[in-house]
Amino acid sequence: MSDFREQIKEDIQLIQKEYGYIDDKIQRDEYAFNYWVLSRLYSLDEEIISSYVTDVQDKGIDCFVHYEDTKELYIIQNKYYNDSTNVDRNDVADFLNSPLSILMSGNYKRSEELQRIFDRVHSDSEYKIWLHFYVTNDLHNSDVETLIEQFSFSDERVKAFIGVKYYKLSDIKNIYYGDRFTNRISFTAKLTTRVSATSLDVRPKDYGLDWMIDLRFIMVNVADLFTLYKDAIKHNYELFEENVREFLGTQGINNGIIKTLQSPTDRENFFYYNNGITLICEKCETLRGSEVSSGSDGVRNQYGFKLKNPQIVNGCQTINSIAEVLSHCNVDELYEEYKKTFVLVKVYVFDKKTKESKDGLDKSIVKYTNSQNGIDEKAFASKINYFSNIQNEFRKRGILLLVKPSDKNKFNVEFKDRLKFVELKQKSKGLFQLFDIDDSKIKNYMIPLEKLLKVFLAFEKDGFYAFTKGSSVLKLNSAYYKDFSLNIDQLLTIDNMIKLYLLFNKAEADKKISEDSRTPIPYYVLGFLGKEFKNMDFVQRNEKLKGVFANKQSMNMIYDFYKNLTSLYTEEYARVNGEEYNKMIKQEIDDALLERLIVQMARYGAGDVVKKFLKK
Repeated sequence: MSDFREQIKEDIQLIQKEYGYIDDKIQRDEYAFNYWVLSRLYSLDEEIISSYVTDVQDKGIDCFVHYEDTKELYIIQNKYYNDSTNVDRNDVADFLNSPLSILMSGNYKRSEELQRIFDRVHSDSEYKIWLHFYVTNDLHNSDVETLIEQFSFSDERVKAFIGVKYYKLSDIKNIYYGDRFTNRISFTAKLTTRVSATSLDVRPKDYGLDWMIDLRFIMVNVADLFTLYKDAIKHNYELFEENVREFLGTQGINNGIIKTLQSPTDRENFFYYNNGITLICEKCETLRGSEVSSGSDGVRNQYGFKLKNPQIVNGCQTINSIAEVLSHCNVDELYEEYKKTFVLVKVYVFDKKTKESKDGLDKSIVKYTNSQNGIDEKAFASKINYFSNIQNEFRKRGILLLVKPSDKNKFNVEFKDRLKFVELKQKSKGLFQLFDIDDSKIKNYMIPLEKLLKVFLAFEKDGFYAFTKGSSVLKLNSAYYKDFSLNIDQLLTIDNMIKLYLLFNKAEADKKISEDSRTPIPYYVLGFLGKEFKNMDFVQRNEKLKGVFANKQSMNMIYDFYKNLTSLYTEEYARVNGEEYNKMIKQEIDDALLERLIVQMARYGAGDVVKKFLKK
């Protein structure tokens, strides 16, 4: 079986377990694959997917997705095939012709919703209608490639763009760990100021500054920023998507911001104290007079801008602190209370042309405006889709992976909601029972990304690497980041990622209550275990680990052996080399000593039992 099909298989089993109550057809793997495609590749919630699945092999359509905000309709065909099953040319030919022909005739009966959507959008020239064909192997089929290349759909009634894409297993994997399809919400916001003199408008063409980009420096009242913040929430728009710091809670740096805003006498100095907010957007239109706003707001502000898809890339701490304080104020008194409280907002405009001519500049602005604020390089390294998608998969299993610096605070706030916490507990129930974890504390559900990567490094290399090279796993330009951290999917499935970490966590808990508070050494437990998996391919390794974690008895047997082995190794290393614990962990593993201890343990039967189990 291909490596990534093992991950798909694992995810499908989770779908069947968690959502079998929705539709009994989910128990068929090829049907459940539709749920997998829609949840993993198109970001739909499993609870609503049933209305988007038509049926297997139904006139070339298995399921569909409609993103109204971005004007995209996806018509999808899925083939859950093994490594040796080739895609039939006729299946692809049917898919390229039948769905559109039937939908154009208005006679598609399997989904009235899809027919209604198609009837409404096919004449809209701004719409894109995609035919997506997925197959779970990488067999080369030149006939299929020719069909795709030569595809064209001609009907004068259709004004929408019609496109087709064929995805092999390797392509599917790239979406799963990379850019998943999402319904990107379009959002327009107003950013207003008193008069034009309270805004520095740098228009490159007007000022003979052709090498610059369009930008604004605006003096904005905090109440107006609070309105923008609330409007984004109302429209379910991610205002901080590009921000690496995000909101870290009301401690530390935020206390100063909050105290200043709360002080009736000091808040007028907020403009001087604060470094301001940096924002990027796709479009910026100037507003004047009555265009700015209405009512009392229009009296205060006569100048401003309409921004398309704004993103706060620096200043998340500031705007969240503003929201924290102003949310407790009476709405009718808000502007009067904060009439003297302003903040500087820098707006950089990246339209399509600017993005092409200044390729990468928007990302650099995110990086450098944050790097001046004590943001660790690791925050930038973790902010890629690869880790965010793994985070999503962990959460589907009831485990919270801390990827961004703000995640801990975000999850602490989110799971104060009792119902959400109960749902999380239900998802992770089996894991917590297997590892005897207290499920009453939200912190026990959280796994820091850097620590997770160190655990995998110990398993793949050994404990020495975790101790001495672990600080490099999230350093952008390090070899360990590029060659190891960004390739953990080639080592482990999601389930085994979680279980290996929880095994490490179990060793950490035992270490805290041990007499010497030093053993077992958690990274050594994982490293010594990992030596048994060195020469296995992906499927063998993960199937064997699945056996290790199959039940508490087998897991504890393996764990106890390696737990005791680390303690023996520590004692014997000190006796032979005369080096204490802190020096030992900075030295490479003495494989000869380790093997001798394993033989010694085998005399008492323990080693033999473990070896036989792992070699089954």
